[in-house]
Amino acid sequence: MEEATKYIVEITPEAELFYYEILMYFYKYHSKRSGDRKSIELLNLAISLEINPQMGTQEENLKNLGKSHKFILYYYTPRKAIKIIYFIDEQKKIVYVTDFFPCQMDDRKISNRSK
Repeated sequence: MEEATKYIVEITPEAELFYYEILMYFYKYHSKRSGDRKSIELLNLAISLEINPQMGTQEENLKNLGKSHKFILYYYTPRKAIKIIYFIDEQKKIVYVTDFFPCQMDDRKISNRSK
């Protein structure tokens, strides 16, 4: 049986700041227990890209950067989600997570945040 190629998931410094902003939101508007669970689930979903980074959907707002950015969604309520935005360096087998973007924000702001 052939083993799947594993990628390294690297969270950029900018994405790390966006992640911490989301954590602040979770802990402000949700219980500590809920905030803990959601922060772990969000991070684990990003890390799961090491197994199958192709599973995401093309991020249309970042096409102009030429890096084929993709995103996957983390639903923290039935109606609210966070886009985990990333691109893949196939040669190095690295997935670069560039943003944790709350979907309730204006999508046009993505291009200002993810470079």
